[in-house]
Amino acid sequence: MTPAQWTQVDDYLCERLLAPDAVLDAALAASEAAGLPPSQVAPNQGKLLHLLALSIGARRVLEVGTLGGYSTLWLARALPADGQLITLELDPHHAAVARENFRRAGFDRLIEVRVG
Repeated sequence: MTPAQWTQVDDYLCERLLAPDAVLDAALAASEAAGLPPSQVAPNQGKLLHLLALSIGARRVLEVGTLGGYSTLWLARALPADGQLITLELDPHHAAVARENFRRAGFDRLIEVRVG
């Protein structure tokens, strides 16, 4: 299967299974505007992460690699109000973009970004 075919399959699934989401769309737009590489998970993959975290009743999550925080937001939505999500990011610029995305989404108190 070619990368273009994978993208077509992802687009098909997203169009039929996911409603538009202004918060997640804003995170993607901010990441693109900040010049971050377009290597975040697809929306249907983010939804899968969300469902997996919900299905096990996750209270704490450790994510390796934050980028702009798109998948982090999917995971954070699955946590209870007193949950904790720690995400690790090497690039300080990426971490700053992600922190702003978390603040805008209202998850900045639940998510801790560790740089390095």
